[in-house]
Amino acid sequence: MEFMGSSYDGDYNNSRMEGTGEYTLPTHTRYIGEMKDGVFHGKGVLHFPNGSKYEGTWEKGICKEGKYTFSDGLEYKEMDWDYCDGKDRRFYSERCNGLKPAGESQVTDQDPPRAIPDGCYDSGDGFYDPSTRVVKDYDGNFLRNTDDQEHEWIVRTCRKSWDEFIGRCPRSNTLEEKVSLCNHAWINSLRDPDALDSTQPVTSRGASLQIIGLNVENKPFPATQH
Repeated sequence: MEFMGSSYDGDYNNSRMEGTGEYTLPTHTRYIGEMKDGVFHGKGVLHFPNGSKYEGTWEKGICKEGKYTFSDGLEYKEMDWDYCDGKDRRFYSERCNGLKPAGESQVTDQDPPRAIPDGCYDSGDGFYDPSTRVVKDYDGNFLRNTDDQEHEWIVRTCRKSWDEFIGRCPRSNTLEEKVSLCNHAWINSLRDPDALDSTQPVTSRGASLQIIGLNVENKPFPATQH
């Protein structure tokens, strides 16, 4: 155990861990709970370095049931999980404390957000440097090297240290918007025949639709009553 970087402080029986105690893994994750014959057995809690925890029931070293709670108190649910599901995009702290006014909106669950080192990304458990492909925890300690899949995910989705101007993202008008533009153009043509291109016929709805970019069959307007 000591050679692997683990440690134990608790009860023993026949020189084996048994009873209640605290077992610390090399990753600094701590198990506090019941032990039997050298393994987790009974009720216990895994406390992770980031402040989250897993409360479970073990049987001969195998977890049979439990629940995971994030460091901010949010409990994970395997069923009916409604956190950040697209319909409600509030952070958990916003659920607990309410939304801030416009101009002061949160960009992370932690407020104020962590300052990210230059050229790096916040990967959720530390800072990622894409030039070295290394993730370090928030205290600067090495966590892991990333593979191509994790690198692509971090660069695509995670918050970065710099602002980037992405410009306007143009979109084509919907059919309803184009029809509205057509009607507007038609009304203007009745008021001022020069409002439309003089080379285009203005005697039909189809012609006006084609002027604004809709390729439709050239059908005349229904007769108007005076």
